[in-house]
Amino acid sequence: MFVNKTRLPHLLLPKHYSSQSQYQVELEALFRPQWHLVGTLAEVPNEGDFFTRELLGTPILVRNQQGAYHCFLNVCTHRHSLLSNQCSGSSPTLKCQYHGWEFNVDGSSGRIPDAKNFRPMSGGPECLKKFSLAVHGPLIFVSLEPGSTPLPEQFEPFGSVIDEFPANRWWHAETWHYDFPANWKVVAENTVESYHLESVHTDSFRFEPEEEIKHEIHAGGTVMRASIKASPRAMRVSRWLTAQLQSGCSPQYRLCHLFPHLFLMRTDAMLQAMVLMPTSPTSCRATVSVFVLRRQHETSWSKLLTRCWGRLKTSAVKKILAEDAALYPGIQTGMQHSPFKGCVSTREELVHALQNHVAENCGLQAEFNLDAEDFSRESQQ
Repeated sequence: MFVNKTRLPHLLLPKHYSSQSQYQVELEALFRPQWHLVGTLAEVPNEGDFFTRELLGTPILVRNQQGAYHCFLNVCTHRHSLLSNQCSGSSPTLKCQYHGWEFNVDGSSGRIPDAKNFRPMSGGPECLKKFSLAVHGPLIFVSLEPGSTPLPEQFEPFGSVIDEFPANRWWHAETWHYDFPANWKVVAENTVESYHLESVHTDSFRFEPEEEIKHEIHAGGTVMRASIKASPRAMRVSRWLTAQLQSGCSPQYRLCHLFPHLFLMRTDAMLQAMVLMPTSPTSCRATVSVFVLRRQHETSWSKLLTRCWGRLKTSAVKKILAEDAALYPGIQTGMQHSPFKGCVSTREELVHALQNHVAENCGLQAEFNLDAEDFSRESQQ
């Protein structure tokens, strides 16, 4: 059932959830080296489609160019303007909005208006900065760091929640954002533990008895497997509808947390992806995308079912997340005034695993080892 058999120490201190210095260390040690979920294939389906984002303070532009996907620094080499202010759009060429400089698929300069006035041109400074981009299922990831670990290696052993079906089988239901007034770890820890379900999600999200919950703890993240509790009628409807889309779909709930900030949830014919990005020591932004399976050989009827299932799943996810969001301000305020060390139950051991990852990668080992020794002595008394 659970990996640990006894309660665990709360490895991070309350100050680590609001400290400016800790926030800066986490950005550099935890976030910058990672691949980041920045969007979905559904956002750039056609040649020339693009979207822009700000990733850890860096403006980026992702573009479907010649049927492949590319990510550039959203800054023109000419006079430093953003290439585009638009959140998304489509254009026949990658062109700067300011003076109309155009760029090729490799980022090199193409057509330059009135180019004769720029002679001679060395050809070096006129090339856009390009970032590594990788596609996994229906999701687009970007790495800001050159030489980062390949995405498939980072995904092991979590990729199976997406790899069961090809990308074109996942229909994009919706993507939306939340800005939470809480440290990103508050949201992450709440997401991976099931202890709060009974008191917070009384009618919206419950698991079968505790014996049905299974945890895995890996070097790069954690996995939770559980059976969702639902009425017999709701289970019959779910089984019938999902069978129309894909026979043999597992109703088991699977939550994969890839440290530090990516969460992939699977159940029946649904895939949910959530990425958390810190925006300050006491705030973060969550981007949530929901997908549902298309039937392999679609009909008008199956398309209707897919869209209905997508709306139902999106509505359910939004209700659960809203119930959690109502708690975050109080948790953050409590963190900033707490004199306690805290403790973690075996059912919350995935919280402990995340805290261990943060502590080990942010140089907090000595501090948390001392607290762990104190905790061990208290437990033996």
